[in-house]
Amino acid sequence: MRFQRAFVRFVAAAVAIVAPIAVASTRAGAEFTPNHTEYHPLTFPVVEPVHYFDDFGGVRHHPGNDLMGTKLDHELAANSGTITFARADSSGHSGNMLILTGDDGWKYWYIHINNDTPGTDDGLNPAQWRFAPGIAEGVHVKRGQFIAYLGDSGEAETTDPHLHFELHRPDDTVIDPYTSLRLAQGAGANGLCSYPSNPTPHPTAAAGPGFWTLNPDGTVLRFGNVPTLGNAPATTADNPYVALASTPSGKGYFVVDAHGDVDAFGDAHDYGGADGLHLNQPVLGIAPTADGKGYWLLARDGGIFSYGDAAFYGSTGAMTLNAPIVSMASTPGGRGYWLLASDGGVFSFGNAHFWGSTGAMTLAAPVTSMIATGAGGYLLLARDGGLFSFGNSHFLGSLPGTGWCPGPTALAFVKTPKAAGYWMLLSDGRIMAFGQAQPWGEPAAVNAKPVAIAAAQ
Repeated sequence: MRFQRAFVRFVAAAVAIVAPIAVASTRAGAEFTPNHTEYHPLTFPVVEPVHYFDDFGGVRHHPGNDLMGTKLDHELAANSGTITFARADSSGHSGNMLILTGDDGWKYWYIHINNDTPGTDDGLNPAQWRFAPGIAEGVHVKRGQFIAYLGDSGEAETTDPHLHFELHRPDDTVIDPYTSLRLAQGAGANGLCSYPSNPTPHPTAAAGPGFWTLNPDGTVLRFGNVPTLGNAPATTADNPYVALASTPSGKGYFVVDAHGDVDAFGDAHDYGGADGLHLNQPVLGIAPTADGKGYWLLARDGGIFSYGDAAFYGSTGAMTLNAPIVSMASTPGGRGYWLLASDGGVFSFGNAHFWGSTGAMTLAAPVTSMIATGAGGYLLLARDGGLFSFGNSHFLGSLPGTGWCPGPTALAFVKTPKAAGYWMLLSDGRIMAFGQAQPWGEPAAVNAKPVAIAAAQ
């Protein structure tokens, strides 16, 4: 559509002459893709196949997208709302047009509605082939309802038939509808591939004071109201730091490298490590005991090394595993623990109860981490950010539930100590906050890509 600036003036005048219908609405807030492009959920406004591209703005100052289709294609209500403007005059720039004001306060403009007798280009503008039966100003329509026929009225007489579709915020400012249209078709745009489906978060600072993250070189970054306690000493490339865990007081943490050497900071105490032992597989995790006076180190083959008051309850070191061990979690009282394999298989030791696993499921991505959510359950995290809940644990959101297009993977997550929530660490250094977890910041802001996360208690 070859819009000139005069089009905007024309429509403004038309709306001024014919006062739009006033409607009450529940105003919806702005929503943004991962790259901060604004969008708004809607139903795609044409039933039949159309082709279009992002022709918003540019040198033509084009205020919408042109959906190129076939004359008399069916145009649909993008959302439930009221028809607040209807123009049944095929002349001028816009030709026949409708404005639908949604119950959400947003406005949807439909321009170049049909003005021809079927099978012709006669421009006679027959009433029965403009708008759907019963469509007029003041009529309330439902989302997806047939409201008009696609055509070439107005300045579109010199182009192929199309719907010029505009998307306006409740304050009447126009935004590029391209991302909203793509999402309505189940396609991706600007980093978002589907509408978000996660439960609504309710972040609160009372959920936990913050967290630390660990870089492979031993650098520890703090976020929220947690103290700076120090970094681990320099290491070699073949022996990166791999694990981080906080003390029960939240005033200290343990840092572990792949050889099993433990460094303690704050009120954490070094009870020993596996760096002097011959390891069949590298160390990948640490789990402190309930009182913080001991800990278990976990090797990739499921070998367990106990220090301080940590009791040995068993391991998978002598088992033939279907998949390597990737994570562990201790029971709240510290008298047992679970080991997690990358296929989602869960192994219970001591007083740890088996609540279920994904071992028999076909997974979209390997499982990478687990957290105990109390005495009666645990959550498993997959590399694609998917969550699996077992026992009395609660699903509060996942990376796929954000609607993001595939990109960064999930490395680990940690629960909030005082409320229902968790923080998820992504491979690009971003931190996702779910449930009541407060978004305290993320390592990506300083171009850091950590490998572990620990929450202050």
